[in-house]
Amino acid sequence: MPGVQTLELEIQVNMTAERFFKTFKKKEGNFTDKTEAVSVHREDPTSNSSIQIWNFIVDGKMEQIKEKIEVDEENKSVSFVALEGDVLKQYKSYKITLDVVPKGDQVCIAKWTWEYEKLNDDVPPPTRYTAFVADYTRDLETRLLFES
Repeated sequence: MPGVQTLELEIQVNMTAERFFKTFKKKEGNFTDKTEAVSVHREDPTSNSSIQIWNFIVDGKMEQIKEKIEVDEENKSVSFVALEGDVLKQYKSYKITLDVVPKGDQVCIAKWTWEYEKLNDDVPPPTRYTAFVADYTRDLETRLLFES
């Protein structure tokens, strides 16, 4: 069985990289109608990491994940590492990294990268989660544009 594998997804977002990234930097308010932050815990208020527990709907089914979130403000990057939850029923390890890349004055690219290790060969790649993240990115973009 192969070790850690990767998947990538790039989505053009019609706003500045700083504005899109800010929703993740704040670690709050970046939910859509398919997500809800249950709780946020900061291990150290001066650090750029936190623990979040999320409820979210994938393929019509409610799932939960507890993840450690690391924010790299300089590179406009956020990593989400699964600690507990439904996703770990299929994957030994599961990490998503978002890199927000400026593309122009009012456009950026949301580059999502999955690093995962399957529990066994029968487990499919996490494409259902990539589809969820694509929808989530579009929904978040629409909500943020509507707020402006």
